[in-house]
Amino acid sequence: MMVFEELKKIINEIMDIPMNEIELGSHLYDEMDADSLDMSQIVLALENKYSIEIDDEVFEEFDTVGNIVEYVEKLAA
Repeated sequence: MMVFEELKKIINEIMDIPMNEIELGSHLYDEMDADSLDMSQIVLALENKYSIEIDDEVFEEFDTVGNIVEYVEKLAA
């Protein structure tokens, strides 16, 4: 769950959403009102933090916080 905690911090910093309101099932666009700039910043922060590369096609398909966590855990493993 380390990635999830880190992602919550990143989302909190970028989108100013309280960490206690961010759940694995939180929908990035419908619930959290993310836009493409938010998503780009989140992906960049994750790439820097975990020294990974996330393809544009992949990150365009993320729709929940859990999708991102799963993907990053797979890449960072």
